[in-house]
Amino acid sequence: MTDTTTAPAATQEAVAALFGALGRDQERARATLNLVPSENVLSPLARVPFALDAYARYFFDHKRMFGAWSFFGGTGAGAIEQETLVPLLRDQAQAPFVNPQPISGLNCMTAAMSALASPGDTVVLIPTDAGGHMSTAGVARRLGLHVLTLPMADAHTVDHEALGALLRSERPALVYLDQSTVLFPLDCAPLREVIDRESPRTLLHFDSSHLNGLILSKALANPLDRGADTFGGSTHKTLAGPHKGFLATRREDLSERIDASTADLVSHHHPAEVLSLAVTLLELRDRDGAGYGAAILANARALAARLHERGAAVAAAERGFTGCHQVWVDTRSADEGVAMADRLYAAGVAVNRVGVPGVRGAAFRLSSAEVTRCGATEADSTELADIIADVVVDGAPTDRVASRAAALRARLHRPRYCFEDDALEDPAVPEWLRELAAAVGRGVYGEDR
Repeated sequence: MTDTTTAPAATQEAVAALFGALGRDQERARATLNLVPSENVLSPLARVPFALDAYARYFFDHKRMFGAWSFFGGTGAGAIEQETLVPLLRDQAQAPFVNPQPISGLNCMTAAMSALASPGDTVVLIPTDAGGHMSTAGVARRLGLHVLTLPMADAHTVDHEALGALLRSERPALVYLDQSTVLFPLDCAPLREVIDRESPRTLLHFDSSHLNGLILSKALANPLDRGADTFGGSTHKTLAGPHKGFLATRREDLSERIDASTADLVSHHHPAEVLSLAVTLLELRDRDGAGYGAAILANARALAARLHERGAAVAAAERGFTGCHQVWVDTRSADEGVAMADRLYAAGVAVNRVGVPGVRGAAFRLSSAEVTRCGATEADSTELADIIADVVVDGAPTDRVASRAAALRARLHRPRYCFEDDALEDPAVPEWLRELAAAVGRGVYGEDR
């Protein structure tokens, strides 16, 4: 039998190097203010399922579908999905039919398009130069769909007259609204009116990946109330949950089509993420989710307004800058944007340098979601804007900016709007699980300061 009590020196060095790198990465995360719109931070308790046995198990919902379990490792997660997650999602999405099986935003997109259109059908998508997701057209074509682009009056507004003409001539199966780079989310109501008049059999889907935290907290209107047939998307942007996805509808026939699609395209759908999403939705319900959603909007406006005051080229000033979590800052040239992003990151501020509608070169796509999740106020957002402006407007040295960023990050170091350790004080919760939850919180976020 091989003696495994003492690892060879080379193995010890490899393990030390690996976990040393992980430790440095975590310390960097603790010290960085993250403004990337496609990211957010899990609460301490929403992280716990990833340290449990459930993470390693397969989860197929065979009990519900066929009357008996085939993989028993997912039975606990299956019960929590059906008894806790699904009712929460139905309530918060205001939809009787929800599907939490998708494992990512792109998987959600693929499942939705395959359910709502068939090979050979026509689908209308938002063009990428108006904020449409860069992958949507490629996914549609791989599903055998004919792709047309939604006619836009400008980067933020649909040309409804041109849309009417397109619908009359093409009779698409689906209009898929997929803004990933967005300041002013499209309202489904006027599109629904045009669709009902010109092509009533056309379905309307709203990909809410970036906006789910705002929709489920009721800070933004529910797409189903505004005429969408279906909506859904990823759960880790404004909704501060795990990397997962969901789809929702009020139509039973479309629910059946979605369920059939996910049965083929998803398979095992990750018990730890199921449990983590259940925790996230409980927190949204019971830890002032409405306040969180409202604060995201207020903080985005405060961030944009102060950047504008400081002389940064903030997009859509004439329209009030933003109607969601995103703020766009023009960096005037791609090379300049690269240098600014690198200097901001060195100073402890992570931004998302991408192409955005209406800007010829690169720009910063900023988000108020994660800093809000960590407790930021409008005053904090104004201070954050000053830190950014010191670099992008004044060209301040990184070391001067870094001390201010570190001080702000020290105040915004841990998720709020979520359960604390005292939520586990019920005697039904095992002591070892309470200790694990406390250790996860300390290890990831550090002690409260």
